[in-house]
Amino acid sequence: MSNEYSKSTVIDYVWLYSRYYGNQLAFLREIEENGGASLVYLFNLLENILKSNLSDYESSFQNIVKASFNKGIINKVEYDFLNNKKMGIRKLRNIFAHANLSEFNIRFKNEKKLYPLTENDNCQFLYSKISNIIFNIILKVAILSLDVDFEVNVDNSIKSLRYEIIPFTPEDILIDKGIE
Repeated sequence: MSNEYSKSTVIDYVWLYSRYYGNQLAFLREIEENGGASLVYLFNLLENILKSNLSDYESSFQNIVKASFNKGIINKVEYDFLNNKKMGIRKLRNIFAHANLSEFNIRFKNEKKLYPLTENDNCQFLYSKISNIIFNIILKVAILSLDVDFEVNVDNSIKSLRYEIIPFTPEDILIDKGIE
């Protein structure tokens, strides 16, 4: 069963939870055309709302996701989506925060095409694939403290989102740029 909500609905409910986070999500909608920045901003908002919910501002992303799972805030499918160190949001977050983007590409499902993360259009495409899921996970966290009668379930969307992160060696990068 899938109970997903539009970004506008998420923003409205999150605004009831926290005017600050609601405004941040609304601002994120305004900068979606900047793919890399919108991904970084989305990852930071997710991390901050999880930390806020647990009142733990010192833990790492990995630990805060694990604590959210252990407390039943997120389910196993969401936990794996967020915390998978090889292809989850944690890996993407760490690439955008700490890595040379030239080294990384995304490949969706069984496509042969690679999407280099250095390209804004590719980051926009990735954002379009994952942002609704993350918005809904943020909503799931926010509604815990609200008296609302609905459920958020993005398991089907997560399971149907198949991508892999393809690292390039320095040699691969040169070949990709046409340098032998």
